Amino acid sequence: MSEDAPIGLAVAEKILGLIFIILGAVVAYYSMNPPAGDISHFAGIFTATGLVIVAIGIFLLIAKTE
Repeated sequence: MSEDAPIGLAVAEKILGLIFIILGAVVAYYSMNPPAGDISHFAGIFTATGLVIVAIGIFLLIAKTE
């Protein structure tokens, strides 16, 4: 028996992917361009984390829900 996933699940997955992409882009942007203060010691870690979150979001957008 082959059953398709509910349409709400597919929509929720795509919306979560968009949220991850936006969140990851904001984290990466503000890590590369920090506001006044000295957090430059950890900028690389937070930039990489933001890019990983973006990659997860892209994966959720292109993955086919079955």
